[in-house]
Amino acid sequence: MKNTIIITGLVCVTLVILMCGCTENKNNGSSNGTSAKTYTWTAKQATEDMPLDLDWNDGFQMLYNTLKDGDTLIIQDTITNISYNSDKDTTTVTFEWTEDNVTNSFNPFFEGNITNSYKPGDEVKISVTIKYVTVTYQGFNFEMEIYAEQWESEEYFVSDLDSGGEGFKPLPQSCIEKT
Repeated sequence: MKNTIIITGLVCVTLVILMCGCTENKNNGSSNGTSAKTYTWTAKQATEDMPLDLDWNDGFQMLYNTLKDGDTLIIQDTITNISYNSDKDTTTVTFEWTEDNVTNSFNPFFEGNITNSYKPGDEVKISVTIKYVTVTYQGFNFEMEIYAEQWESEEYFVSDLDSGGEGFKPLPQSCIEKT
């Protein structure tokens, strides 16, 4: 049961981190011996490029179809909601869209209170770097492409999961700006 709760929580948070549908693609130097690229996508596109592969017996795979380790992702979209959690000292920024009568959302979270700087209706850009990680936790294998800015270490990931968190730290405020 504990594994199911942890996996479900991670899946929810991870879906927040997903991307798709390139609107801009340019070469941005190299990373790990390969040519890193920059992609600018909407929040909707940001959720469509990463299929979730979950095997309850063995593992969790969350890898982008398009993005690779070292690539830069810029999510450019309009904020639909923003809320500050004083207990965690984090702000969740929400982007929503409706497709086939279903409302979907992308909800990255940032360190500190940024509600005085951003509000619903603001168009923003969130810039992050893709990082490939693998972690084995309680016999469960996680293979993920995540935001480097939210990754601390395998130890942090496991400890945060154990304490009911998502395994990732909040994004730094420097990752978000108005367009």
